[in-house]
Amino acid sequence: MPPQPPQAGQATHPPRLVIANAKGGVGKTTVSANLVGALADRGLDVLAVDADPQGNLTEALGHLDVYEAEPPTLFDVLLDIEARDDVATILCEGVEADLVPSSIDMLGSTLELSAAHFLGQLHNGDVVDDPDAVEAATWALESMTQLVTPATIGSDDHGYGLLDDAIARIDTNYDVVIVDAPPGHNPMFKNALYAAPNLIVPATAEASSKGAVDRLFDEIAAFETETGRGIDEVAAVTNRIRMSTNAADEMTSFLAEVFDDVPVYEIPERVALSYAYDAGESIFEYQPEADVTETFGQLGDHVIEAFDLEVAA
Repeated sequence: MPPQPPQAGQATHPPRLVIANAKGGVGKTTVSANLVGALADRGLDVLAVDADPQGNLTEALGHLDVYEAEPPTLFDVLLDIEARDDVATILCEGVEADLVPSSIDMLGSTLELSAAHFLGQLHNGDVVDDPDAVEAATWALESMTQLVTPATIGSDDHGYGLLDDAIARIDTNYDVVIVDAPPGHNPMFKNALYAAPNLIVPATAEASSKGAVDRLFDEIAAFETETGRGIDEVAAVTNRIRMSTNAADEMTSFLAEVFDDVPVYEIPERVALSYAYDAGESIFEYQPEADVTETFGQLGDHVIEAFDLEVAA
């Protein structure tokens, strides 16, 4: 469901959606990039966020050149509280959307993000309530990392709100935010969920995808218990369908059963999607007459309707 209306005096933040699965190779970035394209094609101002250290969405939207950029990068924005106010400086402007790009530095972020999580637990009393023990453990964690201190996480009591805090500093300029998450189970995956609690799940028409979807919901249930933050299902996508096969039909039926209250979209495999990725564009920019624009457009229209987004006439 759409976010609750802000209180008087608060900035209005747009809805944020996360594209996520428990395994890689299911077309998360294809769905992310082309949902961005669909929403931009409808006239919305879109902020895309590449939360995957692999940087695939950064490449898909035409900004591979910044993936190995010098600091500040997303790594610094998340983990250095003094750099977080500078998140706007790492934005990449694009024809279809602005992008918070990933960075090669993020490949080494697991230790720091895990330290942020444990610091949050320490200062919330979830691990130990002895002040001396908390101080000692805090010192030990800080000594293991480059940047993480209690100031990094602020009032966050679990350490998963770093990306949320960074996005909140810039997202009021946009109509909608699309976050491409890394495969779970890791701290950045949980940061992506916390930052964008509206879920779109892509899956391929393979037997292994069923297990991945089951694991995803197990991880989300644990995440909701740990953080108290609910995740709302928005849509599911059966991706890279080669033809109407038993496997494709079974996966679509499986997703329709799991997501009984939200639509399931079927995306056929098309070489044009790969060419669009290589060109750093969505299919709407690269080949707007391609048949897959219809289904991605339907997904975009569903998002617009679900969140009551205003589209210019």
